[in-house]
Amino acid sequence: MPIRGKWKIAEAALGGKSLPAESFENMILELDENSYQLIEGKVIDSGVIERIPNTSPKALEITGIFGPNKGKTYQCIYRFDGDDMIMCYNLGGDGIPEEFESKENSLLYLVRYKRV
Repeated sequence: MPIRGKWKIAEAALGGKSLPAESFENMILELDENSYQLIEGKVIDSGVIERIPNTSPKALEITGIFGPNKGKTYQCIYRFDGDDMIMCYNLGGDGIPEEFESKENSLLYLVRYKRV
């Protein structure tokens, strides 16, 4: 299944703690093969994505070029669960997450997306 498309956050956790749905209920993540845009009425964050070769699970490197993540680079892993996409981002920017888990006192951001 391709990552390309529009995705809505169904649930998210950061540092082992679930985030309230109202904090992301109006956001849409739009992905194509090389870029992302996070939209909440207007584009609030965008950048480029690159596949990291020879990784299991599949991994991406994300670099922000507009918005609050401008100039920052993160790695994430992703997989599909039925029609959902699950991503785990290392917001610390210091390596690829090892598993799909948001551990307590970490900068691991675990998100379940539903296709729009």
